[in-house]
Amino acid sequence: MIGAERTLLSFLDAPVVVGDPDGAAVYANPAFEMRFERAIGRVPGVPLAELFEGGAREAVLRAVVSACRQGESVRFRVREGAVGFSAVASPIEAQGEQVGVVILLKEEVEGVERILSLHRQMEQPLDELSHALEQLVGHTAHVRDARLRTLVDDAQRSLARVRKGADEVHGVLTGAPGTGRSDAAGRARGARRFDPGALLHRVAGRMGRAFEAGQTTVEVVTPPALPQLAGDEHRLESLLQRLLEARLAQQPAPEQLLLGARVTGAGPARMLVISFCELGGAEFGARFADVPVAREEAAALGAEMHGVAHPKLGRATLLRMRAAD
Repeated sequence: MIGAERTLLSFLDAPVVVGDPDGAAVYANPAFEMRFERAIGRVPGVPLAELFEGGAREAVLRAVVSACRQGESVRFRVREGAVGFSAVASPIEAQGEQVGVVILLKEEVEGVERILSLHRQMEQPLDELSHALEQLVGHTAHVRDARLRTLVDDAQRSLARVRKGADEVHGVLTGAPGTGRSDAAGRARGARRFDPGALLHRVAGRMGRAFEAGQTTVEVVTPPALPQLAGDEHRLESLLQRLLEARLAQQPAPEQLLLGARVTGAGPARMLVISFCELGGAEFGARFADVPVAREEAAALGAEMHGVAHPKLGRATLLRMRAAD
């Protein structure tokens, strides 16, 4: 069986190295030896991390340990000389036990390096903007104009979303732990909880000012108390704002938008349903066509998105999310 595996792997143009649960290399295919010359003549027996340059060894060791202990594939990034590689460490399982790990590497295109460079260039102006807003908060602490304070708060939240988005792009490209979209529900279990009602009022207040120039009013209808949600509050806020902005852009615009939230089910099946209802000002023959990226964002949050429409009553988009225990 081992001989067959080696024969198959030897035909791959992508570098592949196999290790045991202790992190020692047991096999490297010819493509790996060609691109990572320090592996020539040193496999098997040498620790996997020592087959890579110093800067990548910690990432390799971390990925191997995680794959073997948790039984899940881990993505990371390494460099060899001037070449960058995207890597995936996957566990090898036999009879219910983790018996090793296989690392597959793929040479990155030049554009990835460019994007990472742009991310590094963004960090300083984002820090400067954050510092400027903090000073502005101090100067407006005693200002009676509530609208000015609200605008500053909105700017801080928007900056936080931009920074988080930039960090997620960096995480996707580098395979940093905790980024990416797999197992959104699992991440939510370990995330902090937040009040969905307060979030809805915040989004409605911000978008209500944007609707002031037109004829659309925005209102929030929620019960006195709602169960908390566990997950990425900033990401959900960004999604809700995107959905409202899409309705602001449609022609003709709805006369009224109602943001609602209610609880369905009980116990482990308890769900929180967030709704966007459009009333008046449009023909409601079909549900609103939410942009695909909104559905992707909803899925990343562990939410289900549905659309309903009635010719006279209006249209609605529903987000179903599991309430926190």
